[in-house]
Amino acid sequence: MTEVQMENIIVSFSVSSSLDLAQLAEILPDAQYHPDDTPAIILQFPHPHSMAALSSTGAVVLTGPKNMDEVHDVVKMVLDRLNVVGVDCEESPELSVQNVTVSTDLHQEIKLRSLAKFLQIPAYSPRVFPGLVYREEDPNTVILLFDSGKMVCNGKSVEDATVAVEKMVEKLVSFGIKMEENVCRK
Repeated sequence: MTEVQMENIIVSFSVSSSLDLAQLAEILPDAQYHPDDTPAIILQFPHPHSMAALSSTGAVVLTGPKNMDEVHDVVKMVLDRLNVVGVDCEESPELSVQNVTVSTDLHQEIKLRSLAKFLQIPAYSPRVFPGLVYREEDPNTVILLFDSGKMVCNGKSVEDATVAVEKMVEKLVSFGIKMEENVCRK
């Protein structure tokens, strides 16, 4: 099995049926609110490095946590800040994972132009983007491959992303990449 590193989890949840963003922006000391640019309050957290976007509908989107423990920590920080300023929040909101990003390193260079031909990807253009974009349908994921051997995968769940990385590694082996033991395999 290919070893992957979790890079980011995007989670959404609801804290209330509505939020008065202008009022919250005045009383939350670290809130960033620029309604002309973004119709949301942005809260940033240094540990774990993450961000929460609060909308007027009461929906919250978190980005930045690297595991579910960090997700729960950030959710608690958001709820605590809102409770302190008098917002009546759900105590245990239902969390919905929207996207996960994982990465791995093959520890070898990949000839992307040749790989694009092998995978029948006509749109590879290194002048536009330095990586090869590969869309996997089952599971529904997007993989970015770089000539350095780094691979990034976005999917709906950790399982989907991990399965997609495994499938890509199989394709890379068929392409002729030699997978050394203990390099990116568990």
